[in-house]
Amino acid sequence: MGKAREIGDGNSSSLREQRNLREKDRRMRMKHLFSILSSHVSPTRKLPVPQLIDQATSFMIQLKDKVNYLKEKKRTLLQGELGNLYEGSFLLPKLSLRSRDSTIELNLIIDLNMKKVMLHELVSIFEEEGAQVMSANLQNLNDRATYTIIAQVHIHTHMFAIISRIGIDPSRIEERVRKIIYGYIF
Repeated sequence: MGKAREIGDGNSSSLREQRNLREKDRRMRMKHLFSILSSHVSPTRKLPVPQLIDQATSFMIQLKDKVNYLKEKKRTLLQGELGNLYEGSFLLPKLSLRSRDSTIELNLIIDLNMKKVMLHELVSIFEEEGAQVMSANLQNLNDRATYTIIAQVHIHTHMFAIISRIGIDPSRIEERVRKIIYGYIF
């Protein structure tokens, strides 16, 4: 029986030592984590743990307030920039027409609160001005409609490989598109 007790006593002291080691490891990890927290919250002086937690809490609240302030400032600035584009309750149309080599590309963004411009009307302008429409796309996204038209200008090839455009004036296409757009606004 004496041997059984010694083995049992050894097991209980071994379990106690394991618990003590785990507790020591936990305290060391906590001490390390508090050290890291202290370096962020109060790098110039060491604070007792309760003060450190209070300071960290205050610091986090300040950071959260600063983030909210910056988000609001960003929103205000973006509204200010967009506000220049707004008239009444809708976004004014944004039109760009680029001519490159023998290609003309139209991009138009228009507010859906306005009377909708029909894609076929825009395509007709290109065709009436002598361009061949290669692709025409209308995409509705949120409160805006985005039109993209890519047209190929008919080219004339001479016998000696001289290429010239046949009478297409991109500014005339732009003028006609603007008449359609602004005719619908007012």
